[in-house]
Amino acid sequence: MQNRALGLVPEQSRHQDSAPGRMRAHDAWALELSVLMDTMNARAVAIDLGQQGMQAALTVVSGRLCVLLRVGLSEQETAVAIRSLLGRYIHRPASLLTLWPETGGQGVVVKEPDDASDWGQGDPPEVPADVLPLYEAGNWAPKDGWRSDDEVWENLKQFTADHLKGVVEYIPEDMYPLPDGLGAVVAAGYDSEGMAHPLVFLRGDLPAGLRVDLLGFSIALAVGADRGGREPDENGIFYVGTDAGPVGGPGVALLGALMVQRLGRRPGDCDFRLLDPPEEVGREQESAA
Repeated sequence: MQNRALGLVPEQSRHQDSAPGRMRAHDAWALELSVLMDTMNARAVAIDLGQQGMQAALTVVSGRLCVLLRVGLSEQETAVAIRSLLGRYIHRPASLLTLWPETGGQGVVVKEPDDASDWGQGDPPEVPADVLPLYEAGNWAPKDGWRSDDEVWENLKQFTADHLKGVVEYIPEDMYPLPDGLGAVVAAGYDSEGMAHPLVFLRGDLPAGLRVDLLGFSIALAVGADRGGREPDENGIFYVGTDAGPVGGPGVALLGALMVQRLGRRPGDCDFRLLDPPEEVGREQESAA
């Protein structure tokens, strides 16, 4: 279902960054690994990292990014480690980052140690700009060039209606005031072939760029991209907040960001936080009181 949604993106301001060519966290997961490494001027080295469980680290050696990888990692683990560390570095550069298995989970977590004195070899290099040409021959280049946020909003709504047979509307004004931080309410209807038809209701008082990124995330959420274990409430509804972090890997946030980019906007942070249903939030607040 996710692949079908990806394939249907037509080939036809949160404001745009003043330097839209500068790398964003989602680039670490969208670009070919070799292209990513070349662009970031990074190299990877297999090394004995000891017995403490660390899988990889990123440090600065002679002004160049160096990814240190535990000996014996599989090809897939190596790729995830490199992308995770470089994506985190793009979001917030640091002289040292470490990668660890996620406690009780299947993923990994990137940490910035308090003391990098034994590792750091210099100040972190600047994140490269002018990344846009790297997308020109790829699947996620903007089909019709870079567009204004309002144009992308309209095209994304049209794509949802024409290709996913979905609905995108503003939350009715009589529903206001909305719970703090709520950006969208998302559900999906399914046809006889199992195709998801997104139902997305967004608050209309958000900046155009934020609305676009939020809509991309909401569509990806509805069509069944990897949700990281989060499930809708008993009525099949997701409540999406307006706060977002950087894209941290494959899944809803990455799919949403790339759909937005395909239609002409360089997305910002697209890993939007999912909220508890308003009733549950109210009960928690009453209990706390």
